[in-house]
Parts: sequence; structure tokens; C-alpha cells
Amino acid sequence: MSFSGIPVLNYHAIDDQPLAQTRNVSVSLSAFKEQAAWLHSEGYTSVTVQELRDLLLKKKKPQGKHVLFTFDDGYHSLYTHGLKVLSEYGFTATLFLSTAYIGHAYGLKDFAFVNHDRQLSWEEISTLSANGWSIQSHGNNHVKMTIIDLKALAEEVRISKALIEQNLGTLVDEFAFPYGIYNKNVLDQLKLAGYKFAYSVHSGKLYPSSNPYRLPRIEINNMDTMDTFKTKVLTGYISPQNARRSKIRDIIYANASVKDMIEKWTPKFGFGNH
Repeated sequence: MSFSGIPVLNYHAIDDQPLAQTRNVSVSLSAFKEQAAWLHSEGYTSVTVQELRDLLLKKKKPQGKHVLFTFDDGYHSLYTHGLKVLSEYGFTATLFLSTAYIGHAYGLKDFAFVNHDRQLSWEEISTLSANGWSIQSHGNNHVKMTIIDLKALAEEVRISKALIEQNLGTLVDEFAFPYGIYNKNVLDQLKLAGYKFAYSVHSGKLYPSSNPYRLPRIEINNMDTMDTFKTKVLTGYISPQNARRSKIRDIIYANASVKDMIEKWTPKFGFGNH
């Protein structure tokens, strides 16, 4: 079987009380169960941390069909729902954790929708880790990292890494950009802090040629039907138009400095993060 890339699925909350206004940052429990069951029935398995590193650093393609579940922020619903559903099929996941809110509700306007949820505690995070989940960084305060100064930026990436490593005793060298936003300064600070990989919300699947500091992820939320979910998993994109647009964006944004210049002078250029 030829290697067809790895779909890296990007989730946030698994919401058993889905609301219309939160549909872009949550997925219903029933939909999540159906998605996991379909992936298992199609023969997908979770890519291991070592397989992922071999793919990106040694260009070694894994055998079989693989998927990578990723979750941003660190909602309690991952412990109450996500772990059980994924474990049923032998799947694991990567959690990109915002460390400033451990154990209590987010104090950010962006997360007001989770008033019936909270962030995980360190004990719960340890349980996920013990069950094979990789716990990585999503920054400390979940800020838009392109609008803070260099000192604050350095603290965002270093504090979150240190807190996770101290509390779990595991290596943290992966990062996911809050809001999917980044620029050259962000990439530079990640490298200085010792990160080897960073995930965007650019569409597409993971290949040996993928830029390790701008890895693609496929956003999954309550707006997805099973048909659109299957299309995203199989192709990496929601439509042929999205694929063409994304591939052009990837070429133009290959150089981070060029990306910054384009977004500074032509903010409505039309490519954006997705």
C-alpha cells in the first residue's frame, strides 16, 4: 500500500450539550463516537510518537493507515469523554495544553462557551499521559502570539513547556499555535526554547516533506457531517477548491518572512491560516 499521508485531526471540546454558537470549537459526543468508529472500521491506527519523528526527521514512512488525533486547550470533556471513546478502539491522542488555566474555567472571552466545562487538572492530565496520550504545549495564557512583545512571547513558550515537563516528567518539544496564528518571531522563539515541531491549522495531510514548524492539521467541529469528515480524512481538505487554495498558500508562505510581509501589507490577501 502506497503512503497517502497522515490526517492530523484538530479538535477542541467534546460537548455533550452542543450549542449552535459553539459549533466551530466543539464536536458533539455522538459525532465523535461515530468518527472514531468509522476510522477504526477503515483500518486506521494511531501513529506513534516514534513513527511521527521518523516520518518528519528521517523521512521514514510508516506502514499501514494512520491518524493523529489532536486536541487544543485541555477541556475536562477530554477526560470524561475523549479518553473512553478513543481507548475503545486503541487510539491515543496529543493534547496541546494551555497551562495557565489548569483545574479551573478559562477566564477568556474566547472560551465563554464552556461554562459547563473547565480545564483539566494535573491529576487528570497525568491519567491521559499514562494512557498513552502525548501532552504538549499550546502556550501558557492562550494569547495571540503575534501581538505580544518578544519577552512575553519567550515566556509563553518556555513557561508552558517547563510546567508540563515538571508536572509529568515527559518531554515537551511540540507546539500548536493558539488561534492558528504565527509569524517569524514565533517560529524563532520556539526553536530557541527547544521545540522541534509546531502545528498550524493549515489544511492538508502530513507528509515527509511537511515543514516541521508549520505542520498541517484538519479542523473538525460540529459543522462537519460524516460525509465532510470522511472527505477531510481521505484528502486533507474539505473540497477541491480548498485544496487548490491551500496548496498555493503553502508555496507562497514557505518563507515565514514573506508570509509576514504579505499579511502586513495585504491583510485581505485571501489565504489566511486555513
